[in-house]
Amino acid sequence: MKELLEGLAGKLAGVGKSVFVAHAKICIITGAVAVSGTAATVTGVEYVKHNNTKNVVQAQETEHESETETESERLDKLNKILVETQEETAEEESSSVEELESLMEEALSSDDTTSEELNQIIEAVADSGAGPVAVKDIEELEVVEDNSSEPSREDAEVSDSGTEDTSSSDQIYEVNQLVYGIDVSRWQGDIDWSKVAADGITFAMIKCGGGDDGLYEDRKFKQNIQGALANGIQVGIYFYSGATDAKTAYDEASFCINLIKDYQITYPVAFDWELKTGDYDQVTQACETFCNVVKSYGYQPMVYSNRNRWYDNFDGEKLAGKFKVWMACYWSEYYYTSTRWAYGDDLASFKWHYDMWQYGVTDTVDGIDGYVDMNIAFFGYANYKVNGAQDAALTVTNTNITRYLGHDSGKLNEGVDFMSGVKGVNSIGYEVDVDYDIIDSSGNSVDEEDALSQPGRYTVRYSFKDPKSGNITKDAVLNIVDVTAKLVTPDINVQADDSGRLPAGFSFINGVSGTNSLSENATLTRYEVIRRNIATGEETTMSPEQALVNVYDVKNYTYSVVYYFDVPKDGTVKQTAVMTVIAKETETEKETQKETETESQTETRKLSVAAKKQETTEETVINNK
Repeated sequence: MKELLEGLAGKLAGVGKSVFVAHAKICIITGAVAVSGTAATVTGVEYVKHNNTKNVVQAQETEHESETETESERLDKLNKILVETQEETAEEESSSVEELESLMEEALSSDDTTSEELNQIIEAVADSGAGPVAVKDIEELEVVEDNSSEPSREDAEVSDSGTEDTSSSDQIYEVNQLVYGIDVSRWQGDIDWSKVAADGITFAMIKCGGGDDGLYEDRKFKQNIQGALANGIQVGIYFYSGATDAKTAYDEASFCINLIKDYQITYPVAFDWELKTGDYDQVTQACETFCNVVKSYGYQPMVYSNRNRWYDNFDGEKLAGKFKVWMACYWSEYYYTSTRWAYGDDLASFKWHYDMWQYGVTDTVDGIDGYVDMNIAFFGYANYKVNGAQDAALTVTNTNITRYLGHDSGKLNEGVDFMSGVKGVNSIGYEVDVDYDIIDSSGNSVDEEDALSQPGRYTVRYSFKDPKSGNITKDAVLNIVDVTAKLVTPDINVQADDSGRLPAGFSFINGVSGTNSLSENATLTRYEVIRRNIATGEETTMSPEQALVNVYDVKNYTYSVVYYFDVPKDGTVKQTAVMTVIAKETETEKETQKETETESQTETRKLSVAAKKQETTEETVINNK
């Protein structure tokens, strides 16, 4: 099953490349705290002193080995469709996306579909790059009013920092790489976001809704996200899940995407899983499903839960290897107190890396009446300016690219920088990576190297995936024009003088000219005469000056002239002309020739007389008969 889906994902990646790109990369300053055992450390962090300020310049995430997934016993129908899809010809590849979408619809509508099956299908779509996972419209979902209960903290993990073997925070990160944030819902009431912004809060994880009491939108979601954005606070999203399987998580992801698609989301979209029950594998699949749907829309996915659930309720190692980690572990000094975590305080330990830490609940944030969850993040998007939702824009300055391919040189007259003048700005308000695909006149994707080495007219399709508007594309035309040389180099026939040299005033370039197939004049840059020994095959090169004074020995050598032209848009092209030198005869040679001709004429006359006598004799014999 896994191999089939991987094959289908690879196939879809080839199909979708011309239209879709991988999800937007929004992390500019990234860092991750990795904790092993009980001592907190940062993985792959290097510090550099500059103007008495330490800067984190590199952070690597811990690598994880991928886990092999087991096959379902009920995959006959699914396997049949996947095998048929794998066997499609290249001309039928465009139908693969529709095939998988149909497969996904069937899986969603069937009561027999397992959580694993649905999760694998959604992961195949998300990883293929063939566009966002199709989600349900609001009208297709059963949405209820927000009557959810206030989150319970009865089972919250609370401990004293001194009970863990921790490291001082100033040993492992620099304060200017930390960002302070909060997460809020309707339970914080009406928030004065201008005061929150003035109180040093950089980001807010805002609850958009939940699925713990049916699908509902948080009553304060719009008010909170609009207030935060209006005051320059960057926002992420969390969805309070009630899912214990992939199908429910898919519905929750569909609802979440519909709620957030019109807003500027710069921080991650988190799957908040806090249930006490659920099958270990199916809960893992639920987390993956939600995150893969989110990822396919260009958002940064993240999983939230407390440390104990990360260890016990799902495959924390697997999820931490795929998605950002938001880990809750409260310390008593920040748990319903008036104390904030500060630079230099200890960090919680964790088996794997974590990107965001919910460390407590305090009443220290100005603008919020009462207690609020407190967070620190070890990554940030400091160069993103919050400016509200906007239309995504893809700028392509050069929409008509023409290059000339030299027929003789096999090279372009000028290189092509396809990304020059190309810029993508998505509805979140920041620049994104733009991909491009080259399509030939038959509509097939071709490699860049092939396109630049084969004359023809191509379409360059630029694209990026926008969280709000989907896939944004713009086309440019690429013309690769074949340039051939048209060179005139007539063969040379010349009689040498008495000394065996070329006659005075002889020119090697009479009648020599050149153009290219675009009617542009070629320039003769140089020429040389090649002398070849008939007996040995040895060749020597003579300059024009040497060739004019050379004694031509036509009995022992042959001669040719090689012309070099600078052909526009092709480069240097050479062409060879045959040179025939006729030696002048001496007086002795003339007398000998005359004597030979006289003897030949005498012999011819004798033969003629003999022939006539023979004819007469034959005629007499016939007459006598």
